[in-house]
Amino acid sequence: MYLATTTGQVDLWTQSTTGCACSFNSTSNDCACCVPAGGCSCGAASPDRCAQCGLEQHCANMCNITLDSRQLLGKSNRGFGQIKSPYLQGPSRCTYRFVPDTGQRVELQIYRLVSIGRHNGTACEGGWLQLEGSARVCGRNQRFDRPVVLFSDKSVATLHMQINENTTRSQFLAYFSFSSNTSTSVGWPVRGGHPVNNTECDSVYEDTDCHNGCVLASPGYPGLYPPNIRCRYLITSGPRISIAINFTAVLLPYNHCTSDYIAVYSGPTTSSPLLKMLCGKEKTALMYDGQELLVEFRTGPEVSPFDYNGFVATLNFVEITTEAPTTIAVDTTNKSLETIKTVSYNNRDLHDLHRKNQGAVTSSCDLEVSGEKVRAGHHDTRGKPKSTTCRLVLRGRAYDTGHVSLASYNLSAPSCQSTIEIFDGSLESGMLGTANSLERICSPAQWLPRELASQDKYVEPKRYSSNGRDMTVVLRRASNSPTDEEYMEVSYYFHDEREGGTQQPASVCDVEYYGLTSPVEGSVVHPEAHRLLAMEGPVKCKQHFIPAPNQSVIITVKGSTKQTANNPCETKCGDSGCHCVSKSLESMDHLLLVSETGHVVTCLCGNYQDWLPVGIRSWTPVYIEWSKSSKAGLNFHAAYKFINDTYCGDHTTTEPEGEVNGGDLASAGLQLNQYYQQKCTWILESPIDRQLVIEVKSTQSRPCTAWNLTIHEYKKDGDPAGPRLHTFCSRDTHKNFTLPWKMNTAVVRLHALGRTAPQYTMRWRSLTVIANTHKSGPSPAPNWRIINSSSKADPRIALVLLAILLACSYNC
Repeated sequence: MYLATTTGQVDLWTQSTTGCACSFNSTSNDCACCVPAGGCSCGAASPDRCAQCGLEQHCANMCNITLDSRQLLGKSNRGFGQIKSPYLQGPSRCTYRFVPDTGQRVELQIYRLVSIGRHNGTACEGGWLQLEGSARVCGRNQRFDRPVVLFSDKSVATLHMQINENTTRSQFLAYFSFSSNTSTSVGWPVRGGHPVNNTECDSVYEDTDCHNGCVLASPGYPGLYPPNIRCRYLITSGPRISIAINFTAVLLPYNHCTSDYIAVYSGPTTSSPLLKMLCGKEKTALMYDGQELLVEFRTGPEVSPFDYNGFVATLNFVEITTEAPTTIAVDTTNKSLETIKTVSYNNRDLHDLHRKNQGAVTSSCDLEVSGEKVRAGHHDTRGKPKSTTCRLVLRGRAYDTGHVSLASYNLSAPSCQSTIEIFDGSLESGMLGTANSLERICSPAQWLPRELASQDKYVEPKRYSSNGRDMTVVLRRASNSPTDEEYMEVSYYFHDEREGGTQQPASVCDVEYYGLTSPVEGSVVHPEAHRLLAMEGPVKCKQHFIPAPNQSVIITVKGSTKQTANNPCETKCGDSGCHCVSKSLESMDHLLLVSETGHVVTCLCGNYQDWLPVGIRSWTPVYIEWSKSSKAGLNFHAAYKFINDTYCGDHTTTEPEGEVNGGDLASAGLQLNQYYQQKCTWILESPIDRQLVIEVKSTQSRPCTAWNLTIHEYKKDGDPAGPRLHTFCSRDTHKNFTLPWKMNTAVVRLHALGRTAPQYTMRWRSLTVIANTHKSGPSPAPNWRIINSSSKADPRIALVLLAILLACSYNC
């Protein structure tokens, strides 16, 4: 992972063992040279070695040390490094303390063990390495092809090297890293859930904390999990809510189902009925209609080889609906989809049709394609008249970009005498160099067609895209001899950015629709066959919709063709979206509507036509992800519309009081299976000291997962919503929240996902009347009641007091 790549480099921090000035002797230039980034001389103790800056004092004995993330980053500008333990004679021990910075986790990769215990089939004996809270690792003489990976999320993690028997040389080599605990590249970040006090790994997951979905995982995932533990994850929901849990990854020791397993119970305890038990590599997805679900994770002794890492699962809560689906995809839509499906670049006669349409000369290996007449096709120079130069010229419409792929080619001449070159632009008058060259392939070179390439060697061909409307592919041959077998076979298509979004250059089929530049409304379909350019196997395409700050976007999936009967994937829809129920969704054709945070709002698979139309209105970016596993893929037809509005977004106000009413949007409700996704933010600022009171009312009674208002401390950097102070759910009906004195800026955020738009009224007001001393905190709000006329107090005194209070409220 962190291996040095410089030629001749000795190790991670040492460039060479000699040749540089000695830090301890100014007259000598016979010491080690350190790498320029992060390496420091070990000094007189090891003149031929360097170490990571901040650890150079441990060169001679890297034992019983502390590795502090902040210190290492400050001295070496590196958050990773290497541990090379000293040669120890057992019995002995060493400890290594890791101190991560805020928001970091510790990752350890062990790749070499020498005389550190042995595994007796059930446990390590005689010695081991153990990162506190994780598994023990041992071995007589182990070189791990894949390093043993361990993670720790503790504030201080300690690695123990323990040798309990007589040895002459015990040592281990490992890499360490301080990694962000939100990075999916080093693990799946656990989201939601509350740890249970005084337990090793128990947690509680509630529907109120999972409006964007939760993630639960085994301890230390994706590293080895600890042996002999029992973790219980209690999942609770409100009435009329289903629990959807999907075990996306499971890796437990083979043939150890009695000791290492996951059990799912339909109730709060292990005495509840057992729904499912998983072991080995078995994965599953469950939809449960009860209010309590228990996931139990049990482990036995550590098992060799050390290559198991537990499980990870996603958790969502879906409101149960008793309403029946209403609309079925109409036949006309299905027919149009079938028509689209039959248009395929594989039609080898297309080039003849192109020539007829464009009046091109047929006695040539050149082809010029007009985007006004033909949108996709295929050009093969085999069988055409021989020429030293063959050209494919694409001339698109005003908003087109060109896209080509070399399906196959053969260049047999020696020493680059023959070439294929791809240009972004047009080559007028035969002059090369007037367009930007994207790729030049020199002879001898060959790319076999799919039918001739063995499956274990075949790789999908590279694709090229133009920035403008024109594109050119040129084959230059060393000879035009009739026996010459040099050729090129090219697939191509045009993409109109006004109709199909902005094509992303690094992808095959991803496009973006921007609310400020794309048409206000339009339609989208599954990617056409020609756009995939003969790709087989799994394919994913994203159609990304990005509303402007003053916009929302509505996406509606209107139609789809039916798939085969008894499809192993089923769609179920509820208030928090539609979900796919399948043992292995990745191997199924499916369609996702996904929020900008990666939360899946809707998943459609199998024969989901009875749920249509399905849609979403979102004030934040959202995308359609189309996943094809079968040869045909899942066809769909959808519509989008950008709407200008100022209802939701980011708002900042310094008004001392105000009101936001969410009922206006609710009155324009969408149809069944149309969802609202909102993240609205109000920053309430004050230039003077105050006590802020926020009042929230709602006449709805919806789950917290459908919508909620949260109140946060203000944070200057990044997301303004800091630590959460309060949460309002519609079932609370009416609440007042009083913030601490001098919390002059607060953030109110609305999260909503459901069929029904949130109905609420939020009011805020500022109390600035305070006591003479602030030590006692803010005074209560003044009592504005008119003093009773029967009281002995003079009404004029009351008026004077009222005037004083009003003056104080503006000047204090």
